[in-house]
Amino acid sequence: MTMTCREILYRVAPGEGGRTVRDIMKHELGLVNHDISRAKYRKDGIRLNGERVYVTAVTADGDVLMIRLEDDTVSSTVPTPGPLAILYEDEDLLAVNKPAGLVVHPSHGHYRDTLGNYAAAYYAHKGERHDIRTIGRLDKDTSGILIYGKTRTAVHHLNRQTALGRHSKTYLALAEGHFQEKCGRFDGPIGRVPGARLLREVRADGDEAHTFYEVLAEADSFSLVRVRITTGRTHQIRVHMAAAGHPLLGDPLYGGDQTVLNRAALHCHEAVFDTVFSGRKTALRAALPPDMAACLPPSLAASLGEPTREYVYEPEDLSASE
Repeated sequence: MTMTCREILYRVAPGEGGRTVRDIMKHELGLVNHDISRAKYRKDGIRLNGERVYVTAVTADGDVLMIRLEDDTVSSTVPTPGPLAILYEDEDLLAVNKPAGLVVHPSHGHYRDTLGNYAAAYYAHKGERHDIRTIGRLDKDTSGILIYGKTRTAVHHLNRQTALGRHSKTYLALAEGHFQEKCGRFDGPIGRVPGARLLREVRADGDEAHTFYEVLAEADSFSLVRVRITTGRTHQIRVHMAAAGHPLLGDPLYGGDQTVLNRAALHCHEAVFDTVFSGRKTALRAALPPDMAACLPPSLAASLGEPTREYVYEPEDLSASE
């Protein structure tokens, strides 16, 4: 498999001359140290106006800087052909619509049947070499948008956007009961339940956690809630909702009613971010999955907005050229 290269062009703006190449790579392009080092040691890794230069070279107004990033990582994730519902892809990012019940990362008992395995097979089929780098995470039973970064720098960019509020995700949840306050926030710290490996709870010695919610509609026994979080604690939405007396429908860990759904009714519905180097604002929307949609009137499900068009990459596509 050939090494995957990403070429970046940057024109030095008027008044910006006098800065070193490294300074521009670090602060304007946002490259992480690993990617800067890799570019330094490629003979065509860093060029200024077409000529190879060192990172200490000083730029002038109007200069054109060309950087070639390569991902030389040998991933430990075993490629396994499997379907990917692709919402968005460019040279830096891959966004997919994850189905409920699928594990994100290889782990004990799931070495070859995870979304990461499917993504690795997709990259391999395209002749690209990338490590499997998720930006954020989703529980096994949570459906919706998951984003992969193809380079360390791409992951760094989106994590920085998250800290600045430019990369955000919005979830839809079906929560038991009716909320007294139709919008609000939960701020209880979240930590492990003593003696339990998976369970979390709101506890005074837990980690800071903030969950914002808005009730969109109410049924007889549950509410459709839009949720946004600004911290990423394990099971955060599920724990906060359960602590408020509104466990998610179907949630087996936190007391949700499993007569209608057999998984926690949580879906990552929307994601907003800036593309890594062009800075173009991008918004994605994943359709509400059938099991959650079936709990709602069709008109209400339709009112949630048109989803981003998916390209479903099937296993037979992956094996066709083998």
